[in-house]
Amino acid sequence: MKYLITSLFLFSIFGCAEHNHSVKKGTYFGGEIVNPKSKYVLFLKDDKVIDTILLNQKNKFSAKFKQLKEGLYTFKHGNEFQYIYLEPSDSILVRLNTWDFDKSIVFSGKGSSKNEFLINLFLQNEKDDKEMLSQFNLNQTNFQHKIDSLTKKRATIYKDFLSLEKDKISANYRKLANTALYYPLYNLKEIYPYYYKIANKQPNFPAIKSEFYNYRNTINLNEASLVSFYPYQNYVISYLYNLSYQNKDISKNKLTNTLLLEIVDHITLEKFKNTLLKRVVLNDFLKSESTCSINKKTLDIFLKYCTNSDYKDQIKKLVSDSKYVKNKNPLHNFDIKTYANEVKNIKDIIKDKNAVIYFWSTEFMSTDYFVSRIKYLKNTYPEVLFIGIHLQNESNDLATDPNLKLLNLNYQYKLTSNSYANQYLTSNYPRAIIVNKNGTVENGFTYLGSRYLNTQLEKLELN
Repeated sequence: MKYLITSLFLFSIFGCAEHNHSVKKGTYFGGEIVNPKSKYVLFLKDDKVIDTILLNQKNKFSAKFKQLKEGLYTFKHGNEFQYIYLEPSDSILVRLNTWDFDKSIVFSGKGSSKNEFLINLFLQNEKDDKEMLSQFNLNQTNFQHKIDSLTKKRATIYKDFLSLEKDKISANYRKLANTALYYPLYNLKEIYPYYYKIANKQPNFPAIKSEFYNYRNTINLNEASLVSFYPYQNYVISYLYNLSYQNKDISKNKLTNTLLLEIVDHITLEKFKNTLLKRVVLNDFLKSESTCSINKKTLDIFLKYCTNSDYKDQIKKLVSDSKYVKNKNPLHNFDIKTYANEVKNIKDIIKDKNAVIYFWSTEFMSTDYFVSRIKYLKNTYPEVLFIGIHLQNESNDLATDPNLKLLNLNYQYKLTSNSYANQYLTSNYPRAIIVNKNGTVENGFTYLGSRYLNTQLEKLELN
């Protein structure tokens, strides 16, 4: 039945095209989105949009590319994405349900087996990472045994896959598959000293034998074909973090600055270097224990070595936004409007209440996580008023997304075009502002996923 459905699905999208010799001259990508978040699917290469593929009335989509080069691509729907590996003459269909994006993905058609292998490996990596969290307390030898066990299992899986595919697998795909198989394990070894120190409550990092890192001899930190692949990117950043941590007494700011310089020293691919520099600075910004901020020295290093003008502009705007709302000062009033387009002002809404005003966007977080997080916070802190303001004023997300329909519209608003708040939302990055019942700002820039948010809200309730 599975194969019958697949055959019918292929036929319904591509019709009789498979009997036409012209099919051999192109690459097809299509599929079906269950519970779609928008009316299109983005098709990208190295984060650059190649095509915007519209969904039809049955939520199906299809596209033909005449001269598509072999390699790793990305398809994105809503704020979720996944990889797809394509070769000329491939005809691949993907079916997924946005309610469980990654776990629901099914590939079919010519070239699908390569992608089924990658998505299954992606899910296995997630599972293994969770299981290994409890293993960082092990000594170096026992931790290595755990890694060796996972390596053997993966080698067997890969060998079985290759035996079935035989000569169908290209050299470029083999390189990608090897990265997906083993780099997550290398990543675990790079972060091992840091998490061992935490797990065992040690003041210093453990001494690591050089052979523990023998795999480094086989790794190229500037592999152009892999820089947009997250298993590779994650490994590189963990490796550079590990180098930076070698200073036992390193402070938070010094660590970030050292890491930025390690990137400059080791990464020669300009685009990759810029991506990592931005990633580290943004991560440093969000890890701030109180109000999100970027150290001046950190910003100076980033601006000096980053050559991407868009990235520099984004970070500058983020820094400017973070300074606009000052702690221990009264919150400046601003206008908002209900979904019935009734204009109100924020001070009237939060008067005499402890409040969290959160500006949100589906561009930066999945809607299921967002809604569950809001629900959790409201239940945990019933005395705090949570006010949501959608940054995407023209979006119809609230009307079309099943998760967002669970939000209470009595606490959801949009900004007016001339609202004062627009002055500190220039980066379009989600943020939350904590205000006490006297109207004073306790935290001018935090975010819903901050690990410090609970502590701050507990203090707010005590006042």
